Amino acid sequence: MIVAGRDGGDGVRLVLEAEEAMLLSELADQVDSVLLLGTEDDPALGRLLPNAYPDDASASRDYTRYTRESLVDGKRQAAQSVRDATAAPGERGLVEIELDQSQAWGWLTFLTDLRLILAERVGVVEEGTDDADESRDDYLRAAYEWAGFVQGSMLEVLDPMP
Repeated sequence: MIVAGRDGGDGVRLVLEAEEAMLLSELADQVDSVLLLGTEDDPALGRLLPNAYPDDASASRDYTRYTRESLVDGKRQAAQSVRDATAAPGERGLVEIELDQSQAWGWLTFLTDLRLILAERVGVVEEGTDDADESRDDYLRAAYEWAGFVQGSMLEVLDPMP
């Protein structure tokens, strides 16, 4: 995967191997699935949509009632934009994606959501630490780390350090 600034403007240019594009598309499906089918007791959904008022049940219900639908819609739109962009391989089995700043930030939203779900699934409690269960799915752990690499690479392009 190559991440670079867009020629002549703000934004990001991604060049993905066909397998990387397919992986991102499949992972976007998984994020969508958690948002649509996740139950209230799914800790991954809890990471995506945390309780804003854990000590006030009434305020929590009101907050959920007024914000949840738009939060879920925004997260699903971000996942859909990833699916759309990664749909068809181009020449030499590469997928080249040009994102303006707004689109790139949408992708970063998706990558954050993805990493929150994967972190829950593999037992990452906070960045750099995980629980003692090393038998967790290596595929999910690798996907978590790879998504972090993509996210970090995009951030370096969008917000370079002076």
